[in-house]
Amino acid sequence: MRNDPQRGVRPTAATACVLIALSLALAAPAGAESGEAEDQRTVLGEWVGTYVCAQGLTGLTLTVAEATPAGARALFHFYADPRNPKVPTGCFTMDGDYDPGSGRLRLRGGEWLLRPGGYRVVSFDGEVDAEGGRFSGQVTGTSGCKQFDLGRRPSPAPAPAQCTIAMPVAQPGLVDAGGIGAALAADGRIDLDILFDFGQASLRADGTRQLDELGRVLLSPALAQRRIGLHGHTDAVGGAEANRALSERRARAVRDYLVDGFGIPAARLDVRGHGEDRLKLPAAPEDPANRRVEVVLLD
Repeated sequence: MRNDPQRGVRPTAATACVLIALSLALAAPAGAESGEAEDQRTVLGEWVGTYVCAQGLTGLTLTVAEATPAGARALFHFYADPRNPKVPTGCFTMDGDYDPGSGRLRLRGGEWLLRPGGYRVVSFDGEVDAEGGRFSGQVTGTSGCKQFDLGRRPSPAPAPAQCTIAMPVAQPGLVDAGGIGAALAADGRIDLDILFDFGQASLRADGTRQLDELGRVLLSPALAQRRIGLHGHTDAVGGAEANRALSERRARAVRDYLVDGFGIPAARLDVRGHGEDRLKLPAAPEDPANRRVEVVLLD
């Protein structure tokens, strides 16, 4: 089992920046035998720690680039731990799935970006704890591997050039899960940048990432029992009644995304349309920023 021709293709330079998903996969030698965060399950970014396979205790930096109920992407970068200094360095892409309600994250090994001789990818099946500070579980998919245990701390091993990952570009006004939770706790509301095209109620791709963060927050222990208002707004172009109906359709689009993608009960989400009555930018009534959905704690 030391040769794995299906995994042995040399990656191109373009492949080296591939993003990965949420079903952790490990590197183990072929022939192995079986062996600070907030009150929400935040999974994006770096997880650092160790795992155990036939080569012994091994250091790991797992970078999660995307994590939604529809899928996830990540980079698996392994290296020597001081207690086991003979382990080589390697990395590969991953994809998988994530359940934000339970915190379960599963990752499958993808393509090698830097492969030591005789190694092959394996998989992880674990959970992010309720505080979002620890990700641990079982190594699966091959014999000889046991547990992994990762936390939020700086990586001790700089990644080789082949093991870099392209993270999502930060968008102006994009609020992360921590910011959403803090704003709701402090003010009881937040005006998210869930933007819409003129006259449309269809969600844009640049708004769904914001909704993925909102979905994780609404499933966190602090808010899991709260009712939430989804209040739609438009700009001031067009008739008042048409804008009110349009703003309600926009709020319903957000509700449907949260219900379908995160399993949030529709009864928790109160949909309203305010049309052009509450402009975000009164001095610029036709500005696209007025086309938005406001999130409000109701009780």
